[in-house]
Amino acid sequence: MIARVFFIMTLLLPGVNVKAADAKDAAQSADSHDGKDSKNGAPTRGDRYVHKWVTFPSFTATSLDRRETITIAPSEGRVTVLVFLASWCVPCQQQIREFRRIEEKFHDRFTDFVYIFAHDTLNDARGFSNVYKLGRNAMLASASVLEAFHQPELPSIYVADRYRWMVLRSLNTQKQDLDDLEKFLNLHTAL
Repeated sequence: MIARVFFIMTLLLPGVNVKAADAKDAAQSADSHDGKDSKNGAPTRGDRYVHKWVTFPSFTATSLDRRETITIAPSEGRVTVLVFLASWCVPCQQQIREFRRIEEKFHDRFTDFVYIFAHDTLNDARGFSNVYKLGRNAMLASASVLEAFHQPELPSIYVADRYRWMVLRSLNTQKQDLDDLEKFLNLHTAL
């Protein structure tokens, strides 16, 4: 048995060394010119190893209850969960109760939920918001909001951590994604 493990490890060792050499090249590439080829800005071989933090974009949206433009930006020290949905979206209708349950569970744990109605009319969004009691958290998206988030598939979740970094994204959200969101919030909003 030990001989078999030793034989397998000797076969894998060259692969491990190649990955380590690639990682070293990537670090040198990132230090020298941010992982981009200086001639045409194309990604270099080392880009797959470089992790880049993305700040959560701030944007303006129209409040459904007051019809005024409000700037939405994550607050430091609070987790922000942005949910893109639409009144006509069947998966959104099926999952909205689960979103509300998670919102109620984490309401007192420094978590803000914001519901953004994408590709919806004001009256339809307002009716949906009233039925599911979304309240002041419901906004109507503008073209700039949809552009900033690259026209997300519905329903979609974007989460900003307490330091305003985008840390979680789920497009075309399914039941498993909602379970992952709840686990994530349990970890990041622990009391």
